[in-house]
Amino acid sequence: MKNIFLFSIIVGVMGTGTVSTFAEQNKLTEPSVIGIKFPTLTAESLAGNKVTLPDSVKGKVALVVLSFKRESQSQNDSWLLPFEKEFGTREEYFFYEVPMIRRRYIVMAPLIDSGMRAAIPSEKHKNIITYYGSIDPYKQALKIDDIYLGYAYLLDREGIIRWQGQGTANAEDIKILMETAKGLVNKK
Repeated sequence: MKNIFLFSIIVGVMGTGTVSTFAEQNKLTEPSVIGIKFPTLTAESLAGNKVTLPDSVKGKVALVVLSFKRESQSQNDSWLLPFEKEFGTREEYFFYEVPMIRRRYIVMAPLIDSGMRAAIPSEKHKNIITYYGSIDPYKQALKIDDIYLGYAYLLDREGIIRWQGQGTANAEDIKILMETAKGLVNKK
């Protein structure tokens, strides 16, 4: 029994190493969109406000996190929660989480949005905008090839992407995100 337990631990650690190595390689090879303006995206927040990115965050440093599959929620949270904790009460920063939902689900939009409103604290409703429409132009503009990953983009005050991440954030990713965000606010 001890041998089976030990074997399970070893296989688990080896598997984790493989996933981490793949994730690191994936992060190193992701196509960069740093330096381009975030593509215009119009949607409604869970609070009921019309939001147009990047215009709605002009003058602020903003983290925009996109997801195409519900399964990437924990990845989104790995970027959003530290950012919100560090900058959530500071007026020069903002963040949006954007579920990207294909146009064919627009008939279910009221049900989907209602379910999200019920599950998410009301103080965060202004930060979640649900996009219903064609996702292909955004995948192309942002060079997204794996819709099972979450994608994070840090925008400067003019809506230019200055940092990007994907998948699940690690401590080093968060450190770089925070340093970049602070630097963008301090930059005149």
